[in-house]
Amino acid sequence: MKVAPEYEKAAQELSRHDQPIVLAKVDANDEKNKPLATKYEIQGFPTLKIFRNQGKNIQEYKGPREAEGIVEYLKKQVGPASKEIKSPEDATNLIDDKKIYIVGIFSELSGTEYTNFMEVAEKLRSDYDFGHTLHANHLPRGDAAVERPLVRLFKPFDELLVDSKDFDVTALEKFIDASSTPKVVTFDKNPDNHPYLLKFFQSSAAKAMLFLNFSTGPFESFKSVYYGAAEEFKDKEIKFLIGDLEASQGAFQYFGLREDQVP
Repeated sequence: MKVAPEYEKAAQELSRHDQPIVLAKVDANDEKNKPLATKYEIQGFPTLKIFRNQGKNIQEYKGPREAEGIVEYLKKQVGPASKEIKSPEDATNLIDDKKIYIVGIFSELSGTEYTNFMEVAEKLRSDYDFGHTLHANHLPRGDAAVERPLVRLFKPFDELLVDSKDFDVTALEKFIDASSTPKVVTFDKNPDNHPYLLKFFQSSAAKAMLFLNFSTGPFESFKSVYYGAAEEFKDKEIKFLIGDLEASQGAFQYFGLREDQVP
């Protein structure tokens, strides 16, 4: 797909938004613009970036590349970084059981913990969806007696939700990063698994990878043992991946992995 015409369509649509969203374009090959390309570490084309607060906050654009998707993605980026959940209906509308969603549960919407949570939400809003609430019982599997403040991360894999009470900004970012990748990343043809693959290969942690044919008889027994190993080493700096040989053929280069590196 050629991004330029889709980008133009999106720009026209977003210019008519209640809060106009400006989509600008820069020819980074033009000599006069090369300092900009260097400053913002542009290494490939097209590169899309989101600038906030007069350029004080810069994030990678990680949304769709067709006009309709660009428009919807950027409309979400304009509003609050975290949406308040005031009812069970709000929670149902916001929390998608196929996506990661992060909720801060507070006794009051003020104080250090709330401020830190909102800072992280603003910083990571292009990667994750955030919400906050005063009522834990509004949430899926919610408990009104939960000890607040608390951060709860909902996810469509492993234990489905995980909590943290550490509101230090750095610790909160690490918690989200560690919890938002499956204990064992699956490399197959399912597009729902693809976002986790890039995170896996970009991670600086040690990696364990098992590639085999998912359609053969021994697969389930290998999988069971492998998942057991991942559970045993879950507190170590090791990332685990299980891959279908058929699905992964020809895809290693995309993730920066040579095929001769695969057992």
